[in-house]
Amino acid sequence: MQVSINVDIGIRETRQLTSFIMEKHGVDYSEYALTSFRRRVERFLIANKLGLDTLLVKLESKEFLDYFMGHIAVSATELFRDPTFWILLKNIYIANIIKEHSKAKIWLPLCASGEELYSLAILLKESGWTDHVEIFVSSMSDKTIETIKNGKMDIEKLEISVKNYTRFQGAGQLTDYFKKSNNEIHFDSMLFSHTRFFKDGLEFNHELPYMHLILFRNQMIYFNSSLQYKICDILHNKLTPKGLLALGILEEIDVNTNNKYAVLNKEESIYQRRS
Repeated sequence: MQVSINVDIGIRETRQLTSFIMEKHGVDYSEYALTSFRRRVERFLIANKLGLDTLLVKLESKEFLDYFMGHIAVSATELFRDPTFWILLKNIYIANIIKEHSKAKIWLPLCASGEELYSLAILLKESGWTDHVEIFVSSMSDKTIETIKNGKMDIEKLEISVKNYTRFQGAGQLTDYFKKSNNEIHFDSMLFSHTRFFKDGLEFNHELPYMHLILFRNQMIYFNSSLQYKICDILHNKLTPKGLLALGILEEIDVNTNNKYAVLNKEESIYQRRS
């Protein structure tokens, strides 16, 4: 006999969940966009055949919390997403940073999957810049970090990724950089062998050098306006003078109310830290 599991959670249940996680583990989901967060929790419950009560019991465990955070994070992206952005990054922004600094420092915060890193690493390799750039990657989940380190990508993302790479006008074939195995893509980890990985949350407490470029694309839309403003503030303090912050093309900073940034490219949502 099949057991019916109720996964239609409401606002009260969602707040109960976020309060529990905050009180038990100090991880704050309360300022995530409510509708999006509820959908992701519901998908997690369905995939794991859990009810909310059982989920709360399991979340007593730090190990299960890490598993939950890895799956609840938004990873709906692909390689070279928005190819025009990557062309500009290659031909203008990273090129200029490398001209001005002996080592460029680039940070990818709150990664839920590895596509942005793999894209960046391929760009650097094809441009001959691998030794001129330090990459920093952070995630809220140890499991996610391990997956990215292993170069894994869902095979379902391959077709669109190949198309994006072609539009990016890559120097070779995307297939040069990975192998297929058991319905998974495995990128050559040597591409990012010098990348520094670390666990970090929304507070961004990990001590880092100042960054020349932060790629934080397609994540702000999943936060409420209060959290968006806080994160922009925090990231501003992590940038060098005139350092760059890249958001997704559907995301923007209102520079009239947040005068810490100037718009460099409105279409691609690239901003520069005001000195």
